[in-house]
Amino acid sequence: MNERAKEIIKGQNKSILTVLKDHFKLPAFQDNINEDEIPEDHHYFLIVYGDISRTDQQRASRNGLSQDIYVVYISERNDALDETSLDIISLVEGVKAVDFQRTTKERIQKAETSEFVDRVTLIFTRRIKYDCPIPN
Repeated sequence: MNERAKEIIKGQNKSILTVLKDHFKLPAFQDNINEDEIPEDHHYFLIVYGDISRTDQQRASRNGLSQDIYVVYISERNDALDETSLDIISLVEGVKAVDFQRTTKERIQKAETSEFVDRVTLIFTRRIKYDCPIPN
């Protein structure tokens, strides 16, 4: 059941990871990152797949689901953070059925130092079509 949808999801996940790695030449991790994997220069991506839900329109028509995708960009000493964010948006929105929603920006203090890194979370939504049995 839902084999086509599952293959599309796998393809989207791979495409998002690949397009970010290839374009920016930065490490990219999926779902989590171990402390010993964090690059020393604090430049990397973390891609987290969020909850699956329905919008009101999807609920009314029963024509699909949505899933939030969080692309977290960690950067140290990047004066072009907004410009880089625009490129990330363009690249990830280029993946079929993935739409940009918004960003959140934070400055995070490095442990036990007076230095900070920037964390931009870019929030996307993917549309998922699935097999929905017709009620009797």
